[in-house]
Amino acid sequence: MKQNLFGYAPDADPTTPGVMTNCAAIIPTLRGFKAAPSAVTQVTSALAAACKGAAVCRKLDDSSRLFAGSATKLYENSGSSWTDRTRASGGDYALPTDGRWRFAQYGDVSLAVNKADILQATTTGAFANAAANAPKASIVEVVGQFVFLLDVNDQAAIGPYGDNQHRWWCSKKGDYTVWTPTIASECTTGVLTSTPGKIRAGKRFGDHLVAYKHRSMYLGVYVGAPAVWDFRLVPGEAGAVCHEAVVNVGTTSNPRHVFMGFDDFYSFDGSRPVSIAENWVKQTVFNELNKQYAESSMALRDPINNLVYFFYPVGGSTTPDKCVVYNERTGKWGRDDRTVEAVVEYISAGVTYDDLGTLYSTYADLPNVSYDGSFWTSGFPTPAVFNTSHYLQTLNGTPGSSSITTGDIGDDDVETLVRRVKPRYLTAPSTASMVNYYRQNLGDSLTTDATTSQASSRFDVLREARWHRFRFDFTGSMEMTLLDYDLVPSGTE
Repeated sequence: MKQNLFGYAPDADPTTPGVMTNCAAIIPTLRGFKAAPSAVTQVTSALAAACKGAAVCRKLDDSSRLFAGSATKLYENSGSSWTDRTRASGGDYALPTDGRWRFAQYGDVSLAVNKADILQATTTGAFANAAANAPKASIVEVVGQFVFLLDVNDQAAIGPYGDNQHRWWCSKKGDYTVWTPTIASECTTGVLTSTPGKIRAGKRFGDHLVAYKHRSMYLGVYVGAPAVWDFRLVPGEAGAVCHEAVVNVGTTSNPRHVFMGFDDFYSFDGSRPVSIAENWVKQTVFNELNKQYAESSMALRDPINNLVYFFYPVGGSTTPDKCVVYNERTGKWGRDDRTVEAVVEYISAGVTYDDLGTLYSTYADLPNVSYDGSFWTSGFPTPAVFNTSHYLQTLNGTPGSSSITTGDIGDDDVETLVRRVKPRYLTAPSTASMVNYYRQNLGDSLTTDATTSQASSRFDVLREARWHRFRFDFTGSMEMTLLDYDLVPSGTE
């Protein structure tokens, strides 16, 4: 009996053909499922303190700058180390305990915000206040010729509004330094008060902007003076847990957001948000989520492999320590748990033979990445995380240990004898073993049977029962598409 792998779906009926009731370090591919890559340290020095946000900002000449922020400093990557880019005037920053740095790129100008400080900007070198009267804000985004600030704390110089979690601002059209509202400049401000809660995220959506609250969404459309931007409430009660939990998986002409909401994971194509996790991982994730710290959740896109990683905290953790992985093309899920401080789409500068002696003393010092890995190629986006030791690590190393646990295979009324299980590998692992479990009724506890090592790409075992379940443990690179079970009714030769 052959079963194609269905995917990681702990919320589904465990008798669903090919379902994975559990897995570890397994991600969905276009062909099947494979072992997740390990993390590879890219910048050999750590940040001086916990990373509170990071981004790669691309300039008009397609060169890029990698920034990371701590509670008091802003840094830029300089090869194997970090250079302090904190503003020269104004002293260290002072993020709130739950504050984060957010970044955006406006032409050749890199922008950074946290709600305790005026909008920061740099073209080269250190950051500085973008303008004396620029608002303080927790969110920054760029759409066309406008810079948007959301969840703001206005200064008296530009308005009497003060700290206003519902308010948004857009700069003068074509000038990020002008924040005085006039009809001619199209610099303006407004509030989103049709639904409760603060603005938690703001993401470009083609030529538009989507503003997210906890349980609602607004689509902002440019309409010109005098209103400039018109924000329309999107039907439904979907929203985002935070700015970092929203990623754009579409294109400029065909945008699509994938995001983590307060109760589900969604896809939004401009019409309405649609669940992508129902009967897959929704119940499992939101039952274990530490809801008090749900705003620390993060989403990370791997555009080359069509994946979105969703990191979130569970139990008593205040830092994301679990991760489910969604394939935006196939709609299937996997799991790759790790603890992270921040995430970023890292763009490698590339390495040549001339660089090796400067960057690495010996060949043994080279990162453990594959020959065709993006480490060697400049301008290649690679998913990356900051670990709890404040090191930047890309997710493209040689896989380590991984596992897959199947659902229940069998019948309520007929006992079957399992004699062999054979995976169909596209890439065979370095080693593999299998544990088989069994029970007579689905409501019974599972009984652990034998552990079998792989021989000739198969596992031989003998066990009679109504229901069988199997756990496979792998080491090294592995990709597989299906499992072939040799099952016969009991008493059959």
